[in-house]
Amino acid sequence: MKILNITPIFPPEVGGPATYTLEVSKRFKERGHQVRVVAFTNSKPQMEDLEVLPLRFDYKILGTIFRQASLFFTVLFASRGIELIYLQDPMVVGLCSLIAGKLIRKPVVLKFVGDSTWEKEYGSRRTDKDLEGFLQFPKAGIATKVRFRLQKFVFNKVDKIVVPSYFLREVLTKYYHVNPVKISVIYNSIDLKDFERVARENLRGFKKRIVTVGRLVRHKRINRIIKVVKQLAEVFPDISLLIVGEGPERWSLEKLSEELRVTGQVKFYGRASHEETVKLLHEADLFLLNSIYEGLPHSVIEAMACRTPVIATNIKGTNEVIENGKTGLLVNPDSDEELRDKIIQLLKDESLRKKIVENAYHKVLERFTWEQNLGILEKELEKVI
Repeated sequence: MKILNITPIFPPEVGGPATYTLEVSKRFKERGHQVRVVAFTNSKPQMEDLEVLPLRFDYKILGTIFRQASLFFTVLFASRGIELIYLQDPMVVGLCSLIAGKLIRKPVVLKFVGDSTWEKEYGSRRTDKDLEGFLQFPKAGIATKVRFRLQKFVFNKVDKIVVPSYFLREVLTKYYHVNPVKISVIYNSIDLKDFERVARENLRGFKKRIVTVGRLVRHKRINRIIKVVKQLAEVFPDISLLIVGEGPERWSLEKLSEELRVTGQVKFYGRASHEETVKLLHEADLFLLNSIYEGLPHSVIEAMACRTPVIATNIKGTNEVIENGKTGLLVNPDSDEELRDKIIQLLKDESLRKKIVENAYHKVLERFTWEQNLGILEKELEKVI
C-alpha cells in the first residue's frame, strides 16, 4: 500500500495521536508499504527514517485559516502516487483532508479515539454531563453545534472509521448515525519490548507509590484522587501520589494539594516522554485512573504491561480492558469512599496484587500488542483500497 498519514501532532511533541502515527507508520514501512506523513508541528519532526512533511501550527493572526489552507494544499501535493489517506483526527486535520481526498478521488480512513468537542465543553465547565448524556440532549452554543455538525459530516463521508473500543463504535452509530458497517474496532497496541524490565516487585521494593498518568483536564478528576490521598495518609503515613502529565487543571490541582496540606505526599511530574512514563509506571506500586470518560485508556494497558496493579472507574471503554477482580479493580465513578477502600484493599493484599498483575499481563499479550492488531488494520485498509 501507499499511505498518506495525516496527524494533528507528531513527535517530539507528546500525545496519543503523535505516538500512534509514528509507530503505525514505522511498522507499515517495515512491512514493505510506502508511507508519507503530513503533520502539524512547531518543532523539528522526529523522522525515524520516514518521509515527514511538517506544517506550521502556530500563527499569530488568522491561525485557523492559514493552518487549514496550508493543510489542504499540502495534502493535494503529498497525495501524488498514494492509494489511501489515513486521518488521525476528525476536526484539526479531518475536514480539509477529506475534501482534498474527495477531489483527487482517494479513499479516506479516519482513526477516531475520542470526542474532543465534548471534552472542550466539559473542560470549560459549560456542561456537567458525561459524553453520552451531552450527545443525547445537547445544549451548546452556536460554535459547538457547528463543530458537532462538521464532525458528523466527516464521520459520514469518510470511507472507513477505525475506533479502539466498542464504546466509541456505539457513540458513532447511536449519536452520529454512522453506518456500523464502515466502523472497525481495532484495539490500541503496545510493543512489549518497551516493557521488558525486571518485575516491579524487585525494582525498588514496595513503598506504597501511587501514580496517575494523563492530561490534567477536568474529566480525569484528579482532584478527587488528591482528596482520597488525604484520607489515605491517615492509614498509610508513607503513601505518595505522582501525577504525570500537563494540562489546564494543573494550577487548581496544585492549589488543592496546598489547601489539603498534602504537598508532601502529592508530587507533580509534568510532561513525560513515553520512555519516562514507562519507567515511572514500573516504579509505581499502584496505577489509578479516576476518569468519567475514556475511549480506551492506553495508560491502563501500559500499566498492565508493566505488571503494575490498576484501579479505575467502571465506565465504558475502560471496562473493555479491565475485568473487575481479575485484571484490575473497578470502582463506582461517583464513590470516593469506594475508591479509598479499594486502594486500601490492594495495598494490603499482596496475593490479590500478584493475581491481578499476572492476569493483566496475559490479557495484554492476547489483545493489545502490535503483533495482534497491526495485521487486522492492514487488512481493513487494503479492503478500502
